[in-house]
Amino acid sequence: MIVEAWFAVAVMVGVSSDGMQDLLVFRQPKHGHFHSSIECQTFVNENPLPLIQTMVKFYGQRPVERILCVREDRLKNFINEQKSVDS
Repeated sequence: MIVEAWFAVAVMVGVSSDGMQDLLVFRQPKHGHFHSSIECQTFVNENPLPLIQTMVKFYGQRPVERILCVREDRLKNFINEQKSVDS
């Protein structure tokens, strides 16, 4: 059985001058990812304060558009696409 890895990802409001939106990928739980979308969603819903504290640490009072739970392969594809656009 293949274990899926899921990550909570905050999408920040606003678009930078290069047309990109800032993302913050949370490394939760301690081993770095969730094993299902439900596990990820439950964590996000039950732990708003630590998530907010992390976002404030990196982005100050900048508002968050949304927090998504994203499967690892899709997140890697998105990051690779962004790297190729930057090149």
